[in-house]
Amino acid sequence: MKRFIFNIFILFIIIFVFNIIVFVFANDNYYKGYNDFPDKRFRSFIMADSHGMSIEKMPEKFGVYNFSDNSDSYYDMKRKLIYLIENHYKIDKIYISVDNYTLSPYRDKNNNLDKSIKYTSKIDYNYINEKYIKYYFPIFQPKINSLFRIYLQDKVKLIFQQRNNTVNIIWNKLSEEEKIVRAKDRVNSQFPSHNKSKALEQELIKIIDICQSNNIKLIGVKFPVSGYYLKMLGNKNYGADKLFVSKGLEIIDCQSFFKEKNEYFGDQDHLNFQGGEKFTKILLQK
Repeated sequence: MKRFIFNIFILFIIIFVFNIIVFVFANDNYYKGYNDFPDKRFRSFIMADSHGMSIEKMPEKFGVYNFSDNSDSYYDMKRKLIYLIENHYKIDKIYISVDNYTLSPYRDKNNNLDKSIKYTSKIDYNYINEKYIKYYFPIFQPKINSLFRIYLQDKVKLIFQQRNNTVNIIWNKLSEEEKIVRAKDRVNSQFPSHNKSKALEQELIKIIDICQSNNIKLIGVKFPVSGYYLKMLGNKNYGADKLFVSKGLEIIDCQSFFKEKNEYFGDQDHLNFQGGEKFTKILLQK
């Protein structure tokens, strides 16, 4: 019996130490960006996914905080909005992405719900589990474990000099055929079916209602995309922008602004630094 208890104790210690290692890794890598809380001097915020990330911190020159993150969905944006309100930020304006794909069913799974737990509302019935247990015990989160394994594998490859030499893609240098293929693949991944996500639509409606209840001006933004992407996109649209129109909300549609400016893009639908700088001025000097 004593031997059994001792083995259980040793197992607990091993799990505990491993959890600490994964927690440190997650904080330094996985939660990076989500650990940066906005300064309270900001009264206007941009909320988007990777499209918003391309403008980096440039909006701060105009007094606007870029609260975007790669793969953010309306689930995550709603959490961030509620966090700002509950923590007494004086919010005047929210710019939010209403691109054609933002109600895509692929965002039901490809989102940041495991990261945005840091912004979980205190009135959430699952508050303790979301805010603390999931955060402080990352070994139980599949995404973090997978990322940790990839990280270790890359380190091993580096030690044995097995890392592949990867070449950064420069969109403007790609051939016509490559641009068309990449744009088509991107559109196909964003529009996997004819039906939009009803769950995401409800989250966006909640965001609209929360802003109206708190006298926050909500503005929809359609980010610039390349001409190749626009051509492949055609009339595909899950209708986040149409929902805004039905609610009488303003939309700043910049989709086609740079369609002839391939030098402004890092890929088929994301701006590079040069494009991000130009777009920020257009958006916030309006």
